[in-house]
Amino acid sequence: MNKLYLDFLNLNDQESVIEKFHETIIDTNRSYDFFTDWSKIKKHINKFKIELNIFNSLIWSKEFEKDLKKILKDYPQVIPVIPLLLAIREKNLKIIKDLNSGDFCIVNYDFNARTLSDKEIEDLVEFFNKTGLKKFFLEMGAKSIQDYAIGVEVGLDTHARKNRSGRAMEILLKPIIENISNKLGYKPLFQKKFGYLEDKYKIRVNPSIKNRKADFILIKNNKIINIEVNFFSGTGSKPQEIVDSYIERQNELKENGFKFIWITDGEGWKGQKNQIHKGFDKIDYLLNIHFVRLGLLEEIICRI
Repeated sequence: MNKLYLDFLNLNDQESVIEKFHETIIDTNRSYDFFTDWSKIKKHINKFKIELNIFNSLIWSKEFEKDLKKILKDYPQVIPVIPLLLAIREKNLKIIKDLNSGDFCIVNYDFNARTLSDKEIEDLVEFFNKTGLKKFFLEMGAKSIQDYAIGVEVGLDTHARKNRSGRAMEILLKPIIENISNKLGYKPLFQKKFGYLEDKYKIRVNPSIKNRKADFILIKNNKIINIEVNFFSGTGSKPQEIVDSYIERQNELKENGFKFIWITDGEGWKGQKNQIHKGFDKIDYLLNIHFVRLGLLEEIICRI
C-alpha cells in the first residue's frame, strides 16, 4: 500500500486502512433533489401551457368528437401534446390496428404540429377512442389538463431516476474535484472520451482507450489523471466484477502513461472486505467519499 495512506490517515498498516474504508461506507448517495426534477417538469409544462388549456374544453364535452375535430383543425399546435396525455414522449407512434387480424396491419401516427387532412383528423379521433383518451376526458373527472399533465411529467421523471442515481456520485464529487483542480492548476474535463485529449490537446492516446469515456480527466501540461466514480448499491454487478473492471482500466491507462484514481462507495461494499482488499492491492489510489472529504484526494493529486 502507498505509504501516503498510512501517513495521511495516521494508521499503521493496510488492514487498518481497509477497516477504516469499510466502516465509513455510506448507505445512499441520494440527496433531496434526487427524487423529482421540478425545474425540468416546469419547463416541459410551460412549453405546452396554452395547448394543454385548449384541451380543457373537451372535459365532459357533450359533443366530444365534433369538438375534438374542431380543435385539431383550428389549433394544430396541440398535436404534439397528445402523446403526453398517454405519458409518451415520442412524436411518431406505430400501433397494431387489430391484434386478432392475421395481417397485423400497422398504423403510423405522426404527432408533429402541422395542418391535418380530414383523413388524418378522423384517424386521430379514432386514436382518442381506442386508446381510452375519450373516456378519460368524459368519465375520469379531470378538472384541469394542465394539472393532469404535471402528474404525468412527475411519473415520466421517475424513469430518469435511474440515470440520476448513476450520476449522483459525479454530481456530488464534481464541485470537490473542480475546486482541487483549480487549486493545483489542473484543467478538469467531465464525461469526455480519451480521444478528446488527442483532438484537443495533441496528447497521444492508445487506440484501446480512445473511445472510452471518463467520468473525470485532469490535465496539467502532459500529466493526465483519470478519476472514475461509482456507487455500488448491492444490485447489478458483483463486487469482483467491479474491482476487476477498474484494475483493467488502470492497467490500460498505465500503458498510456496516465494515472488512475477510483472513488467508490455504497452499501454493496459492506461485508466485501476481500474485494476491498483486492482493490487496495491492485489499484494505486482507491477512495470512498469519507476519504475524499478528509482531503486525501487532494493530497493524492498534489503528489502525483
